[in-house]
Amino acid sequence: MKKNSVVLICFLAVLAAACSSTSNARTTVQDPNTPEWLNDFPPGDVLWGIGVAKQSSENMAMSMAESRARQNIAFQLRTEVQAMITDYARDAGTINNQASLQLAETVGRQLTETTIAGASPLKRWKAADGTWWYLVQLKKADAARIAAGIIDNEAARYAEFKALEALRMMDAQLAAKNDKPAPLAE
Repeated sequence: MKKNSVVLICFLAVLAAACSSTSNARTTVQDPNTPEWLNDFPPGDVLWGIGVAKQSSENMAMSMAESRARQNIAFQLRTEVQAMITDYARDAGTINNQASLQLAETVGRQLTETTIAGASPLKRWKAADGTWWYLVQLKKADAARIAAGIIDNEAARYAEFKALEALRMMDAQLAAKNDKPAPLAE
């Protein structure tokens, strides 16, 4: 009987600890300087961009936050990433007096250039400290049209490049046939 009571008490203690940790896990403290929608995910048919700014002028802060949210969408649509890693190691000296030098460096840059048509502010929020937060939305159907335009423009530029290249090659062939110097490329 005593053994069953000890087991029952241990079981109840473990159950109480589990219940208390579960209720604590559900309770999250919201940072008063961030909007409640900050950690939400967008619906499947849209892209969201979030921008934040705190400036001395409220109008400038609002404009900057909205602009940064649009930039966030642009980076989601098209980003060129350039990166470089340098790793250098050197040992010098004698067996009893050796010096070692190691250097590691990483540099990265992300660039985007795209036109965003149809992105519109969905929500905005002002924190107590004066920081403005903007949530800008772009429908994925509009994003697909933007991407198709980028592909079409690049295809047109490539076709123009290939046509000019073919004309230069033809000029060079004709000049060689007639023993004339080839025209200078523009």
